Amino acid sequence: MNETLTYKAALFKNERTTVERVEKFISEHHFKDCNLRGRLYGQSYPIHVKHYDFGPDIVTFHEAVEALSIRGIEVNVGFKFGPTWTTHWFQVDITLPENYTSETKIVLRFDPNCEALLWSADGQPIKGLSPDFGRTDLAISISPTTQRFYVEASCSDRFGDGDGNAIGPVKMDKLFELKRCELAEYRATIHDLIIDFELLLEMSKILPKEGARRYQALYVANDMINCLVLSDFSLDAQMECHLQAEKFFRQPNGGSQMALYAVGNCHIDTAWLWRYRETRRKCARSWSATLRLMEKYKKMKFVVSQAQQLVWLKESYPTLYENMQDFAADGRFVAVGGAWVEMDGNLPSGESMIRQLLYGQREFKKFCGVFSEIFWLPDTFGYSAQLPQIMQHCGMQYFVTQKMSWSIVNKFPHHSFRWIGIDGTYVIAHFPPNHYVSQITVKECLDSRHNFADHGRSNIAMMLYGFGDGGGGPNEDMLKRAERLADCDGVPRVQHATPQEFFIELVKDLDNLCSWKGELYLELHNATYTTQARIKKMNRLLESILKDHEFLQSMSLLEFNESKSLTSQWQRFLLNQFHDVLPGSCIKEVVADAVEIYNVLLDELAADDGKQLKWKGESYEKTPNEWVINSCNWQRILFHNNRLLRLEPFSIMHLNELELFNLPLSNKPLALGDDSEFKLQNRYITASIDKMGRITKLLAHCVNKVNSVKENFSAIPENNFANQFVIFDDVPLFWDAWDVMDYHLETKQVLNSDSQAVIVKNTPLEACIRVEFAISGKSSLVQYITMFAHLPYLIFDTTVQWHESHKFLKVEFPANVYDMDAYYDIQFGHVKRPTHRNTSWDAAKYEVVGHKWMALTEFGRGIALLNNCKYGHSCTGNTMTLSLLRASKVPDDTADMGEHRFSYALYPFIGSIQQPCNDLNLSVMRAAYEFNNPTRFVNGWYANNKLSSFLKIDGSDGVVIDTVKPAEDDVNTLVIRLFESFGGGVSVKLRINHSRIVSVDLGDGLERTISSLPIETDDSAIGNQCEGFVSLDFRAFEVKTLLLRLFAL
Repeated sequence: MNETLTYKAALFKNERTTVERVEKFISEHHFKDCNLRGRLYGQSYPIHVKHYDFGPDIVTFHEAVEALSIRGIEVNVGFKFGPTWTTHWFQVDITLPENYTSETKIVLRFDPNCEALLWSADGQPIKGLSPDFGRTDLAISISPTTQRFYVEASCSDRFGDGDGNAIGPVKMDKLFELKRCELAEYRATIHDLIIDFELLLEMSKILPKEGARRYQALYVANDMINCLVLSDFSLDAQMECHLQAEKFFRQPNGGSQMALYAVGNCHIDTAWLWRYRETRRKCARSWSATLRLMEKYKKMKFVVSQAQQLVWLKESYPTLYENMQDFAADGRFVAVGGAWVEMDGNLPSGESMIRQLLYGQREFKKFCGVFSEIFWLPDTFGYSAQLPQIMQHCGMQYFVTQKMSWSIVNKFPHHSFRWIGIDGTYVIAHFPPNHYVSQITVKECLDSRHNFADHGRSNIAMMLYGFGDGGGGPNEDMLKRAERLADCDGVPRVQHATPQEFFIELVKDLDNLCSWKGELYLELHNATYTTQARIKKMNRLLESILKDHEFLQSMSLLEFNESKSLTSQWQRFLLNQFHDVLPGSCIKEVVADAVEIYNVLLDELAADDGKQLKWKGESYEKTPNEWVINSCNWQRILFHNNRLLRLEPFSIMHLNELELFNLPLSNKPLALGDDSEFKLQNRYITASIDKMGRITKLLAHCVNKVNSVKENFSAIPENNFANQFVIFDDVPLFWDAWDVMDYHLETKQVLNSDSQAVIVKNTPLEACIRVEFAISGKSSLVQYITMFAHLPYLIFDTTVQWHESHKFLKVEFPANVYDMDAYYDIQFGHVKRPTHRNTSWDAAKYEVVGHKWMALTEFGRGIALLNNCKYGHSCTGNTMTLSLLRASKVPDDTADMGEHRFSYALYPFIGSIQQPCNDLNLSVMRAAYEFNNPTRFVNGWYANNKLSSFLKIDGSDGVVIDTVKPAEDDVNTLVIRLFESFGGGVSVKLRINHSRIVSVDLGDGLERTISSLPIETDDSAIGNQCEGFVSLDFRAFEVKTLLLRLFAL
């Protein structure tokens, strides 16, 4: 019998040559004259293009059209324009070919080699152009025969414009070239076949060798090539091949196959390697292109996650915003995250985090009518242990991130789990097991299944697809792949879904899920606690100033029924908490923008000081700037003009009304000194200090309340130095501004050069030593070490002239205390972290985040380190270390250069961090709070000379009233935020003493009422008709929001 030869190949094939045959058949680079890729476009037709250069200005559509009509010049392919971050507009005029019919698809192909937005002739954004991933086409309608479009080109790449390094400082002289401008016939069936071949090729290379599907994919692809080649790529052959591929892709999985819930996104960093102003345009480019896809692919779901970006779009592109709202109404364009921006997960204060969600959720409700239940933070550098409670407090019960996969030492053990915060609150967390910029490839689907850590407990995971970081979003190829992989044997099922739909399914597995308690510590990017110190300092400062201003506005509302909204100030402030700005991992141009925002806010708030303070009653002349506020719910001591004055809780008082604080004082100066050492002593501590400013001896004193015996605690080990400055080489592996590697600890150099030290002030109330020394030949330090008679800690006010490269400055404090853990202040509470390196998980925490204080304790004694603007800490053995300054060069080659001023304080104590044994009753928490919130003086006059103690806590010194503010929506409501700071459950009475407060509701972080709380009275209210109290029960570290309803005036 003679063998009949056909195009269908025998099943005996050489795998390598067949795989490479398929590769070349769809290659972008090889054999395009005869392969499938080269047939994607047919005949091309020229178009007419005019150009105008607007330089660094961003102009409106109408300004661009006018300039192009008057001064535009004709350009063509090869035209070069720039430089970096300039704006160029093109007018594009097309004439359709005479033979253009509805059967022929014509596209406009425009490639400016940079980011761009295509506009219609009537001024509507049509579609973003992203040449880096091939988004340069627009389908053209059959009529009219002549059409006009405009292109707004931004001279920047989607991923920034680093000079020789993607994350490097910006190359400001970069030029761009018009690569393509034409009409061309587009062959949609060829495009479909390319997608078919790509998926078949992937499956033939990475599916298991012991399974049939790998080889089936290869044979189908090979047969399709033969069919196309032998038929000279006829349309019938194309359709036949596509059906053959479709039959392969439709072979279903078994019932146990994992399901991937595909969620479109275009993670847009609000600022990073580009400025804020460019992000406005990135949003329009990305989201307009997304809408075009959603019009075509009806199952597609897409998320946006930052309220600030929605506000920008509403301001600059209102029609596009409204179009997005239409898709949101259909449940397809989904707002998630609830935050003003995707903020840093470690550095903002607790109140800042609540404001991120308060203002974010309010804006999301304007956009789509509902609050988000999903906290969405895929790309920040670790996650505070207080976030679960903050989420739940703001109406969010689900959490999505992906960044934990970046940890370089230990692999996080779960992808779906309960995340429990320090107060016991939990949220349901999910980490997509691949990344947040998937392209729905076979490899990514298989990697998701392979990486998934919770097999058996759950069988679903999220797949976040779309180009990101610099925006972009999904493209059509991703949607075509999703169609083919909906249920394809051998590959996890891919189904379009919203995050809410995913969590509805995940909740069904809740009883199977494991739990993780405490912070999500990212074992990378831990230098972001220190980089760009100026930004971090201004963040801490404004958190304090905004708190005091809201306190003033609240008092004005109580007394005069008047208050000024600080929403605008808060929102601009929150913008700078974005996860590449506050951490300092951005270019210097963004740093300059952030500092300008801070300075404008400081000027606005300074100008408002006292404007709401009025005089009510008889004339009473006072000198402006002599009114002082205490926004804390405990008594404070003010040192002013060599007097110690008592400040009542929650008070606004004139200096003339303040009582003297009765403190037993000696007439002797606090300082003694000779040529080798100084000694500072008050009733609480004694410190010996050498000429380098190092503490050689530190004693804490107290009188035992039981037996009246004086006790001393020597807080520093013998032959050790506290306040010892050290410097390290600091060269990470790649992410310069982000990372400090563990090996930097091996390069420590102790700074003990010649120094100058002198006593500059010495009275019974205050003593100060000035120390100055060189850090290097380029950098120097001046420090004032101050003791006050009324404070149980030493203050170190420090100025550094810093001009280094890849160095890390720290200061060390060895303690005569030994414990397995050290305490660190975080949002609304504190956490413990190991001081040892027993395990790889312990060892990876060689640099950790803290806010206002850290402490080492053992039973009955301890030592705390306070600071006013630093976040990087560490503690190994018995040595506490505060990270001060870095000198990274990428992406900002000037990062942290220049002068820095900061303060820290050392507080040794007998007792505990909650209850030190001294007559001030000053817990470490209160001391740190006061250190970061100095008493402030304001202009103006206040009603009846003073207002004080309208709120008071009875029952625990550990409950802090952190915030008092006017409500966002109700002019007759005050909002107060309280939290338990000591770490133990407690019952307290909140005493209320103001005639306008008529009722109290328990609320949430969004200022919604949960329940009504009764106002009670007891014997303490006798004779005071205004006083009552509300009973409150707190869990350890619990946050509560109360809504004080006011009698309307």
